[in-house]
Formats: sequence, C-alpha cells, structure tokens
Amino acid sequence: MTELAEDPRAVARRRVRPGPAAVALRPLGYLGIGVVWCVVLLVAVLVLVGSVAYVLTDDQLVEGIRDRFSTPGGVAGEVLVIIPILTVVMGPVAAWQLPTASWPLMVLSFTFAVRSVRPSYAAEKLSYTSTAPAGTSFGPPTTSDLAMSLQPLRRSRFTDAVMRFYVAGWTLDGAMFVAMLPAGLAWTTVVVGLFPGLSRPVHVAFLALSVVLVLASVVLGVRAFRRRFPAVPRGGLADEPAGGAA
Repeated sequence: MTELAEDPRAVARRRVRPGPAAVALRPLGYLGIGVVWCVVLLVAVLVLVGSVAYVLTDDQLVEGIRDRFSTPGGVAGEVLVIIPILTVVMGPVAAWQLPTASWPLMVLSFTFAVRSVRPSYAAEKLSYTSTAPAGTSFGPPTTSDLAMSLQPLRRSRFTDAVMRFYVAGWTLDGAMFVAMLPAGLAWTTVVVGLFPGLSRPVHVAFLALSVVLVLASVVLGVRAFRRRFPAVPRGGLADEPAGGAA
C-alpha cells in the first residue's frame, strides 16, 4: 500500500518501541478484537435481515398484525406511530449506523494483526486512541468523552479509506440520517411484500417499491458521504491523540 503524508505527532508516537511482551502478544490481541467486532457486525446484520424473517414466521405476530390492520384505529396507529418508529430504527440505526460502527473496527483489527507479524512493524506502535466529545458520537449516552480506539499510527490509502467509514459510523450526521430514512421505510414495505395471505399484485408492488426506496437511500447516502468527508481530518477522529497505543 502506498504511504501518504503523515502527522509528525503520529510518527513520533510510532517510534516509541513496544516491549518484547507487547510485540509477542499483540497479534493475538488484535485478532481477538477483530473476531469480537466480526460477531458484532453479524448481530447488526441479523437485526436488519433476521427481523424480517422473525415477523413473517411468528404465527402469533402475523395474526396480531392482521388484527391491528382490521380496524381503522389500528391502521391509523400503525401508520402514524409504529411505521415512523420502525423507519428510524431500521434505516439510520440498523441499516447504517450499527454496521458502519462495527465493520471498520473489524477491518482495522485484522489489518493490525497482519502488521504485527511483519518485521517492518516490529519496532513501532501500531494504533492509538483518541476521544470524541460526549453527545457527538453514536452509542449509549455518556457523561464523558468517548474513547475511539484502533486508529492507525502508520497511515496508508487503505486505512484512510476505512477511517472515513469509522468516522461515519461513530459520529452523528443529519444528512446521512435523512438519507437512510427511505431504507428504513423499505423494511416495512418488504414485510408487506412478503406478508402471507396478500395477493400477488400487492406482493410485487410492495417489493418493487422496496427496491426503489433502497436505491434512493444509496444515492442520497453516497451524496451525503461525499459532501461530509472532505472536511474530516484524514486518518483520525480527533486533532490530538490521547490514551494508549499498541
């Protein structure tokens, strides 16, 4: 991978030689962290995809949905309350934020695991941790700054590209939130398109609508991503790295 121009502070931190024990153990450490984030990513995908299968295969749930849509009040409640909530949860959260908060960390962990067994990296630190201000990052509310780990000390075009998605997954962006709303609505239209007992034209119409909604989110999401990231510092989440390096 072609190396890019680097922050002198990162170069200085990288030159701090890790101890023999750290050099020996960090391949397993990074590999283990990568496996953990791989599991998190699989769970995130199951939340999005598996929830559709769950709704359609649970007989009690299917009957409950039929009952709610059998009355005007039930239809109004679904359209005005439940569907908007599902649109937000299944779009900005499940379709974008959860997977994008996990796969870059998985990729970086495995990248560091490979680097940690290469002699050319044996004399240097591989990653560092910075912090994001409370309230600006994705995840449970915190009263203090959030540690953002596994950022590369030696940058490359590959790690810079992954870091852009790292930033996107762990910091909040209104334009991306709006861009993912059609995908969130597509979760509901997919359920309707596969729901048992409906006519074939209804199935076809709602599944076609689902494709259109997903494509709309892809187009809007790409635009939001490209608008956002020219202003994001390349290779890091904060101006001043803090915390430990490995």
